[in-house]
Amino acid sequence: MLSEVQTKSANYLRIISVLKNLRERGYINDKEYARAKKYYRKLTGADIVIAD
Repeated sequence: MLSEVQTKSANYLRIISVLKNLRERGYINDKEYARAKKYYRKLTGADIVIAD
């Protein structure tokens, strides 16, 4: 069974995957990506850091 912290991190990783896809397709720029990444990290409460 996944703990609550693991679930938060898994949700955050899924969001990051979607954000990266949007950035690669040109729908958002690097500044918007960084801002969204920071926002969703706080929102989900994830305790991991994604190095780009």
